[in-house]
Amino acid sequence: MAEGAQIVRVDFHTHVFPDKMPPLGARYGDERWPRLEKQGDTGQIMVGSTAYRKIGSEAWTLSRRLEDMDREAVDIQVISATPITFGYWGNAEACLELSRYQNDFIAGLVSEHPRRFVGLGTVPMQDPAAAIREMTRARRELKLAGLEIGASIDGKGLHLPELRDFFKAAVELSCPLFIHPTNEPWSVPEHHKRAAIPGLYQTVGMPGETNFAAATLILGGVMSEIPGLRICLAHGGGTLCWTVPRMDFFWANTEVARSKVRVGPAETLRSFWADTLTYDVDNLLLLRARLGAEKLMVGTDYPFEAREIPPGAVLDRAEKSGSIPSSEIAGMRGANALRFLNLSNFPGVR
Repeated sequence: MAEGAQIVRVDFHTHVFPDKMPPLGARYGDERWPRLEKQGDTGQIMVGSTAYRKIGSEAWTLSRRLEDMDREAVDIQVISATPITFGYWGNAEACLELSRYQNDFIAGLVSEHPRRFVGLGTVPMQDPAAAIREMTRARRELKLAGLEIGASIDGKGLHLPELRDFFKAAVELSCPLFIHPTNEPWSVPEHHKRAAIPGLYQTVGMPGETNFAAATLILGGVMSEIPGLRICLAHGGGTLCWTVPRMDFFWANTEVARSKVRVGPAETLRSFWADTLTYDVDNLLLLRARLGAEKLMVGTDYPFEAREIPPGAVLDRAEKSGSIPSSEIAGMRGANALRFLNLSNFPGVR
């Protein structure tokens, strides 16, 4: 970076939730579609009759969000949908309606402060053809920088043959993908009976979901067949860094695995990106060793309870201890995220 140039700080992993949602429950006869019960500056996300999460107005308006960003020295937030709204379990037409609604909402927020916010869209992944059409609209008409997609499609892996055209279209559209756990226990609880213990899904299930998503892309041959894919994994890649040696051993010693995947999993892993939401310097160091420092970017999970405060706190500790050079830390704080999103020439801040 040139002498005197400003270091732009980016929070890559933040979520929004519209204060008004289309009445999908009544329209499609399924009350599991999420909605917001709003009470002034706060609200309760509801999934049917189940209270999913309390949120504040920073989830749907920008004034409080900007106050937090200024206080915590965040220049740019990358905003994406709250994963409970993915809706892959439901009617594809309803999911497309919700995706379009949220993409318009996110694009509207970005248009209010185009130097402070970058938007990621969402699509109905259970209908790959519709997902491609909405991805195209999000990129070409709404000018969103990429997409956030779930780690599975109603329990099905991302390696399915019917999804290949979607991933190829993402490459053709230069559309980066942010993979995030789906939060399905609240919409399809029968799929996740073990998650009934408070906190178990958030602390163990979500990192596992991310791991499974990446593993299906690696061992299922997607990353080998479509090398131009640009994918960022949420929550520090989940548990992937710890399991890739097992995948590598399996690949090296199993003919059927090598027949599907040309390059070993550990090498393939380096084509992924990840946020730094590890909460722990040792975990961050392993992530850096597996992916490379240039593939890591600050992500906080704002505005939810898992949020890292201040943004990049784990980077502060790594830099202070001398574990990671300051030059690498600077890239993780902003430049890497802009490069991932093909926004290296982003027009600055303020």
